[in-house]
Amino acid sequence: MIEAIASWAGTFTVTPVRVQVSASRPNAILQIANREDEPVTLQAHVVAWSFDGQKDVLVDSDEVMLNPPIAIIGGHQTQAIRMGLRKLNDGPQERSYRLILEEVPQAPKPNFIGIRTIIKMSIPIFVSPKTAIAPRLSWQAVKMSDSRVKLIAINQGSAHIQIKSMDVTGPDSVQAYLKSLPPTYILPNQQREWVIDDERARVANRMRITGVTDAGALHETIDITR
Repeated sequence: MIEAIASWAGTFTVTPVRVQVSASRPNAILQIANREDEPVTLQAHVVAWSFDGQKDVLVDSDEVMLNPPIAIIGGHQTQAIRMGLRKLNDGPQERSYRLILEEVPQAPKPNFIGIRTIIKMSIPIFVSPKTAIAPRLSWQAVKMSDSRVKLIAINQGSAHIQIKSMDVTGPDSVQAYLKSLPPTYILPNQQREWVIDDERARVANRMRITGVTDAGALHETIDITR
């Protein structure tokens, strides 16, 4: 499955913005379009992707092949990058990678004055196993020692889930404790946390979570435990 929405990064666009490959579809193609008049040189590599509870962890990997790993794309031209699995996923859950695309800096033109911005982009790659997989999201809300509330989302499933948008309110209120949060991936058997510093949440016993994920709508009402 390929999510066919272009991602814009200054001088170039990339389609798709997310890649899903599997045993039955072990290959994929990315299209990179140079929007500028001048050529752009890009280099690509793949990293294994996990989350340690605080930040994304990216480790160099050779489990996904790229062709070509370096490309010079002419002005207003498009370049295809083909990717393929060196090894199928024979585990019980989805594997996660990121394709890192970086612009190679070029020598400045004569008499150039200013700052040259180098573009870097990260594209998620998900590798499904042969068995059926699905995310399974559960929620906890815990009152901290300073009366703030820690909201915890735990993915106990075998596939990622992306929270595209999310609002957190009281059980009977439309006024949000948290809102307009950036999209967030939660990988299998990993979790994300948010600390809510809101006076209404400090005295509440329950909270409501609504939003949109890539697996459907999100509607949860949970107790706040101590």
